[in-house]
Amino acid sequence: MRRLLHPVCAGLAGLVLASGCASLPTGGRVATETYDARTEPFDEPYVRIVPTRPKAGWAPEDVVRGYLVAMANFDNDRTTFRSYLADDVKFDASLRPPITVLDDDGFQGPLLLPGQNDKVSQVQLVGNRLGRITSSGQYVAAGQQAHEVTFTLTQNKAGEWRIAYAPRDLVLRRSDVDRAFRTTNLYYFAPDRQSLVPDAVFLPQLNRSDLPSQLVKSLLSKTTPWLSGAVVSAFPPGTRLLGGKVRLEDDDIVTVNLSEEAATGNIDEMSAQLMWTLGQLSEVQTLRVQIDGRTRRTSDGLEVQTLKRWEPLGPDAAYAAIAKTRYLLDGEGRLSLLQGKQSSAFPALRQRSMRAPAVSLDGREFAGISGRSLQVGDLSTGDVSEVLKAEKGATLLRPSWDRHGYLWIVQNTGSTSTLWLRAPGAVKAVQVALPKELGGQFKALRIARDGVRVAALVSNGLTTEIQISRIAPTATGYAMGPFHPINAELSGLVDLAWRDADTLAVLGTSGTSTSVLPYEVPISGGAIHPIGGSFEGAPVTITAAPGQDIMLGVESKERPEPTICLQTLNEDPRFSTWDCGTPGSSPAYPG
Repeated sequence: MRRLLHPVCAGLAGLVLASGCASLPTGGRVATETYDARTEPFDEPYVRIVPTRPKAGWAPEDVVRGYLVAMANFDNDRTTFRSYLADDVKFDASLRPPITVLDDDGFQGPLLLPGQNDKVSQVQLVGNRLGRITSSGQYVAAGQQAHEVTFTLTQNKAGEWRIAYAPRDLVLRRSDVDRAFRTTNLYYFAPDRQSLVPDAVFLPQLNRSDLPSQLVKSLLSKTTPWLSGAVVSAFPPGTRLLGGKVRLEDDDIVTVNLSEEAATGNIDEMSAQLMWTLGQLSEVQTLRVQIDGRTRRTSDGLEVQTLKRWEPLGPDAAYAAIAKTRYLLDGEGRLSLLQGKQSSAFPALRQRSMRAPAVSLDGREFAGISGRSLQVGDLSTGDVSEVLKAEKGATLLRPSWDRHGYLWIVQNTGSTSTLWLRAPGAVKAVQVALPKELGGQFKALRIARDGVRVAALVSNGLTTEIQISRIAPTATGYAMGPFHPINAELSGLVDLAWRDADTLAVLGTSGTSTSVLPYEVPISGGAIHPIGGSFEGAPVTITAAPGQDIMLGVESKERPEPTICLQTLNEDPRFSTWDCGTPGSSPAYPG
């Protein structure tokens, strides 16, 4: 009877989104590959691991080291990888494996376990688990959990050790993931088809010429589970990439030839999804879409398109102008405009004080909390109405607007949270069901500008995590999907905001430090970046907008009143500086 290797080998030769690499063991050599144009993450230099077959006389630990290296290589139909497997192990390349990500600190192994004999040996890896990359390429943080992985090896007829059993998940250190993977976006439409929503997934560094084809195949497959029901694809079911490859023509035009199923789809919408997804690659400047070999024109007659044609559908595009407007609360709690270092209260609101302000994305309405009351009003007239009154002993958090004009509000009572929604023009807010598995209380909640994705700080009383979810329309309103954590490296979390469509701005602590500082946190689960520069005091609130300075609300024992700090933008956030001193609190951009 042939033995079946436990499904660790998911998605090997045919893998698109989830695959493996490992730390550098003996038995492999390292080659560095670069590309002339380096304008996107895919174009940056990266380390490519080239494995070798197992050598005669290798101990079980050496075989496991070599096996891990071989998992990082996808060339030559996986022949090197197969050479590490026992003869009677069935190899299934059609599956896709999840990947367990371990912290580099405290990683041990491969370690030979006691009890080895001439027939069977076991080797173990030990470390702290940071998270997991699912079979669809999505990252889910785990919160520094101890983790052990055991491999079983047997000797073949030549007396050489080979792997007979491996766990379902690949096991990679964080540095391995950072080196051998890149995060990429697949773009889908929001339910109203008025803007695109990025779905961030991990993609392995493979042959560069195959990347466009891999992206298109991924886009045509399906959305990752966490966005299911919240976004739509313009590609009709069954649409395939004909020939299995995207073609780069002599005139530098990328041609995507879709199967006949695409004929019933909207050519403009399919083109927008393709151009935004492929436009992440520097070599993709122009696009031609074909269906069954025949070129299709867009609604405005274009055969060849550029990303500029579809820029208005970008997730942040509609708010570029309004995003420049800055707000704060002055010393008397009045909503004010911040211009330079000066602030001025809105004339219609000079007699009204509030806390936790939020301004709608169209800049017309505001929301703020006064006592136990959440009030919504018109910025030009000052007309205000109460849309929600908190229960006795409850607390209302800073509300968040979406691009449809809906206002989302969290009420905390004891250790639980309830979510409320005020529709445009509605007199009162109504309660929205939260996922049963939320497992904690919100400390902050922000709706992305695309109106689909949600970022939150969720606390279970002992720890607080950065988690994301999505909003899906239902027959009776909206439903918020399950939340999942995206980062286990930050603690002491205080506040967060959407930096842009791909990144959060977060206040928290890192490592053993107790100082709360701002960080950029990709929602993909990629590496976080500290936002450098110094300022006096403790930041208590943070706000951000695409292409704009991050703003902090800072409190200090040395100053009698809170102040605002503005980031001076730098391409590398580690070298940003801060301009502080403007009196005020609760800085805000629209949203």
